[in-house]
Amino acid sequence: MKMLVLFFFIFFLSIALTIMIDLMMGMKISMAIRNMKSPFSVMTIPEYFIMFVFLAIVSVPPIASFLKSRKQVQPREKS
Repeated sequence: MKMLVLFFFIFFLSIALTIMIDLMMGMKISMAIRNMKSPFSVMTIPEYFIMFVFLAIVSVPPIASFLKSRKQVQPREKS
């Protein structure tokens, strides 16, 4: 789970850095956000699949580990 949190932390920091660089170059915030979305509008189906696989490689193992540990520690029933 820590790895997943670290991944999203670095992901959001990189997005913030990209937007800040665009703002320092004199662009408006709407244009900076549009620059972040534009690569996804020209992607093809195989590129979306590869992106999904890379995201799954990073996110599935921590989630599976969390669910496995949660399943092992179940609360006892009250009598």
